[in-house]
Amino acid sequence: MTHIFFVKNCKTRDEGSTKFLNRIRDLTKYDTFTTKEELLDAVKNSLQDAIDKRLTRVAYDRQMLYNSSIDDVDEEAIELYLDVVEDNIRGLFGKRDLDKILEYIGAGKIDENNVFHFNKAGALCFAKDISKFDLEHDVKMVRFNGTERLEIIDKHFSESSFFKLIKEFDSFFNRNTKLGGIVTGMKRTQIPEYPIKAVREAFINAIAHRDYTLTGDCITFYIYDDRIEIISPGKLPYPVTLETLGVDKNPKHRNKNICKIFQRTEYMEHKGTGIARMRDDMKKSNLPEPEFEDGFYFKVVLRGPNGKLILPQNATANDYEEFNLNNRQLDAILKMRNDEESFSYNSYAEVYGISKSTAKRDLNTLYDKKLIRKITMNQSNYFFI
Repeated sequence: MTHIFFVKNCKTRDEGSTKFLNRIRDLTKYDTFTTKEELLDAVKNSLQDAIDKRLTRVAYDRQMLYNSSIDDVDEEAIELYLDVVEDNIRGLFGKRDLDKILEYIGAGKIDENNVFHFNKAGALCFAKDISKFDLEHDVKMVRFNGTERLEIIDKHFSESSFFKLIKEFDSFFNRNTKLGGIVTGMKRTQIPEYPIKAVREAFINAIAHRDYTLTGDCITFYIYDDRIEIISPGKLPYPVTLETLGVDKNPKHRNKNICKIFQRTEYMEHKGTGIARMRDDMKKSNLPEPEFEDGFYFKVVLRGPNGKLILPQNATANDYEEFNLNNRQLDAILKMRNDEESFSYNSYAEVYGISKSTAKRDLNTLYDKKLIRKITMNQSNYFFI
């Protein structure tokens, strides 16, 4: 963060100085100091920051934060990184000093005085308080009721570093999407509403490839009844286009240093294959391919089953083949598994346009095979799971 004004700490100020500070407070940021030595260090760091930003071609995520130190590292963020990082990096912890490991993975540098400083990528990944460095990194997550941005069911606003942010994302996603399943014999297989790997891939791409030089905006992660939208500030970096997205095996990265840190983790193991994997995961879940929109913002749209849990690709016949179910029975059991409805003999007959005797035969067969349960109320039978 570049400071232009430096203000000495004191208990009282004259009226003119107070008015001046009030006037500049909303226009710029200033730093404070107590001793002459603190002032010299503050000016030095601010000048160095200005050089990195304006007088060199240092990429955004490689720009140094000279007002940072090893004391700014968040231990929880490091622990979360250790959970997903490749083995050869994990093995360094406990054998080398933390500052040397962070320098090795590209999160910062150790200066001539043996003091570690974050670069911006390192701060975004591992800092306790990112706001200290004036970096745009906010993420807004919202679960809407319906298909429009009207009624909010759940929301979460995050200012966390990346690895803590991904943990928060997982929690928000899990509590705001459905989880159902199918039963084969005595085994129940859980089926998520969306393939988590595809959604997480899109989310991590948003934080890794966002244009962090754009200010006053944030990444948004919106869940609707029928889709998920992930919107990130900044268009695709030149020369990437929507046509080459996921096709070019050597893609252009806006934030190479951020990607370098992620590529040593299970979140971004195979460079240039993320979009292809996302498409494949959606296809395997019998969902439409991801949709992409490019402009001032980059948007990913993942369309879901519109409130209904579905079977994985080619799973229907395989999982129920041993039970010899007809199409009506298969459709009904899936409806019941999704907690959408129960059936009586009359309602089953009405839904499928059959006689009541055929409805009885279908439902009783499912019950006899122990695939559904039955309850009797007011002298009527109701079938459910």
